[in-house]
Amino acid sequence: MRLQFTVQPFQTEAVAAVVDCFAGQPYAAPGPSNAPLVTDRVPENVRAVQRRAGLPLSTTPAVSEAAPDAPNLDVEMETGTGKTYVYIKTIMELNRRYGWSRFIVVVPGVAIREGVRKAFEVTAEHFQQTYGTRPRPFTYDSSALHELERFRTGAGVQVMIINLQAFNSESRENRRIYEEQDGFGSRRPIDVIRAARPIVVVDEPQRIGSARSLASLSRFGPLMVLRYSATHRVRHDLVHRLDALEAYRRKLVKRISVVGVEGEPGAAKRRLQIREVIRAHLSRERELQSRGVKVLSLLFIDRVVNYRDYARDDQLGDYARIFLDEYRSLTGGEPDGPYRRYLDGIPAERTHQGYFAIDRRTGRMIDGSSSDVDAFDLILRDRERLLSLDEPVRFVFSHSALREGWDNPNVFVIGMLKHSDNTVSRRQEVGRGLRLAVDQHGWRMPGINELTVVADESYTSFVAGLQAEGDFRAITDGRRVRPALPVAVPTVVHRVDFDSSELVKRCVAALDDDLTREGEGTTADIVGDLAARTHLTRRTIAAILTAVRPATFALCSGPGAAAIINREKTALIAERTG
Repeated sequence: MRLQFTVQPFQTEAVAAVVDCFAGQPYAAPGPSNAPLVTDRVPENVRAVQRRAGLPLSTTPAVSEAAPDAPNLDVEMETGTGKTYVYIKTIMELNRRYGWSRFIVVVPGVAIREGVRKAFEVTAEHFQQTYGTRPRPFTYDSSALHELERFRTGAGVQVMIINLQAFNSESRENRRIYEEQDGFGSRRPIDVIRAARPIVVVDEPQRIGSARSLASLSRFGPLMVLRYSATHRVRHDLVHRLDALEAYRRKLVKRISVVGVEGEPGAAKRRLQIREVIRAHLSRERELQSRGVKVLSLLFIDRVVNYRDYARDDQLGDYARIFLDEYRSLTGGEPDGPYRRYLDGIPAERTHQGYFAIDRRTGRMIDGSSSDVDAFDLILRDRERLLSLDEPVRFVFSHSALREGWDNPNVFVIGMLKHSDNTVSRRQEVGRGLRLAVDQHGWRMPGINELTVVADESYTSFVAGLQAEGDFRAITDGRRVRPALPVAVPTVVHRVDFDSSELVKRCVAALDDDLTREGEGTTADIVGDLAARTHLTRRTIAAILTAVRPATFALCSGPGAAAIINREKTALIAERTG
């Protein structure tokens, strides 16, 4: 499949906000270096842009150690609204209007770098049609400096994508950018970059704000610095804002439903969360699969070893084992039909995948927080394949490699299998599922865009954590959008624990003991009748009925059997929560 791109007014506004700040700058034919900024109207233009957007007016130009004597502009865009697309289009528009042709996109890590590279790739044809040309991106690699030579002398819009570690660490490889290279005409790469007077675009600047990072950025000699994020920590001249509430009002992102899972930390709680993620996934997939929409679920975990354990023969960590158990259990009772046949065509062991940084030296997954420039995640390169119904992977586990910079529009469920007090991280993780969904042809699908977040804490605590970071979108309590269960304390923990093997055993014993003495008749659909009366799944009811004695089975219709099951369910809840 191929993602489809159309001109969106809200993105055009964001592009114009930056480009209009340089009104009055004469057009200069592109060359090996960007023409200097000669207009003295930038401060006035910035205030004009801010005034039309209703933003606070800058009294004096913002100053940053990254570019002490150059414009420093901020663009705030809610996660999921296409900020990468926006800054690529801004690059093209700055070239069209002013002739600037040398750009650097700086990202905080390898995973985001690969996501940005992919964005340039999938939008290339779209921009070719719009501008009659396309950007020419490359990823900086100190061992492939011929690409840097093209950046210096090549025609058209040249864009270097570089992650922070490649020019801001003390490793020998990453210091090469500051050293004379025999294979590069005894030149220093940093001098070639600086001579281009590049326009620097910083993606996720909240992670590139240390004094050392800013000093490293200044070595590029930027003509200006443009910063794009949903969560700016340091403010410069803000020229555009599309915050969470406005994005929600304009229906540019999915609405959010939160299911809060409370309880003591441990394996039992994680099992409940994984089960609820799978349940939410199947519910949405059952609805959308026939409409050609691939449903994906993303699970953020606390430690990579909990998913991929190299000490075990099968390398499956505890969470992977739990997933397989719960997935097989929840899909086992699906009735015959097109959706069941779809499920039957996907082996359980192939429908989940780990999405972590991979250390090329060992070939093993490492924590996504690693700054190793060799860390790489293969799935980043094939987003379209992941969106295809022919691809069996539907559940993706990640540590932190996907927290920022990874965009897949068909993430409908996010499971937080860890607890975090970091509100920025929390918001970034939720942001991975905010993009509007697409069908198998890459077109956006209206009317289906709701993201279910299975949180590691109460609904109230989770929402408070988001709003502490300035996220004021409408967020629904997921417990209220599902049928209420007749229990004394209707928390999600109680609801998701009903179809456990322990509940089945207790109900079988109670029915065999009590129901025999009540003497009820049978109905045509005992399973359906009891499922409706107890709010349990047909699979759970079937497990109970197949285990009772034959004499008991004949008496299992009607309110008597349902009352016994509900009694045992309530008793189990009281024991688990007391």
